[in-house]
Amino acid sequence: MSESDHEETVENVASTIEDLLRMGIIKFDDSSDVEREKVILTAKFSFILSKLMIDPNVMKDDQQAILKALYFAFLIYLYEELKLPQRLTMALGNDIEKFQDSSELSKSIRRYVMVLYNILRET
Repeated sequence: MSESDHEETVENVASTIEDLLRMGIIKFDDSSDVEREKVILTAKFSFILSKLMIDPNVMKDDQQAILKALYFAFLIYLYEELKLPQRLTMALGNDIEKFQDSSELSKSIRRYVMVLYNILRET
């Protein structure tokens, strides 16, 4: 990976984290025992995610199942918490599945899900 690619990746991750913070999906961990700044899933997003995870103990080793649950939790959060209209949320999900990696939208959503996955793994 070239230096410019590395910088672009760092900028994309930073931008994604900023977006997730602004949407209220993640927050800084404010517990007193944290030695370094760390982000965690918010209670609202965690609740939605927990409803989609059949058995977290079974799913913990199944990356694809976790990514799928995070993806659907993200879409549900957009609808329920951010009040995105249902038709728009459904169209968003349909387009992401239809166009996969060929659209910027799909790439952006995948970035959100991957950052959420990494945060979930760290907690």
